[in-house]
Amino acid sequence: MNGEKDTKGRFAEGNSGRPSGTPNKVTNKIREAFQQLIEDNLENMTTWLMQVAADDPKAALDIMAKLGEYTTPKLARVETKHEVEEGITEIKLNFVKPTN
Repeated sequence: MNGEKDTKGRFAEGNSGRPSGTPNKVTNKIREAFQQLIEDNLENMTTWLMQVAADDPKAALDIMAKLGEYTTPKLARVETKHEVEEGITEIKLNFVKPTN
């Protein structure tokens, strides 16, 4: 394929351009620059997060959750069904505050 374009900037007939799903060069450069920015500021980010948490712990958790979307793969929901012949099983959850 060649990179020829018509007068309106569209690819010439027979050239569909970049394959579907392939990010363009600018997108890749932006992602790389953002990755470098994050890597260069890991220590600062911890400090900033601690400062936010001192004033508003919920906001700090929100920030952590949003950042987690970029580092932790999203899990798909899984639905399971179990037949229990003996009746309903009781499950108790106890949430305790950690001691420091």
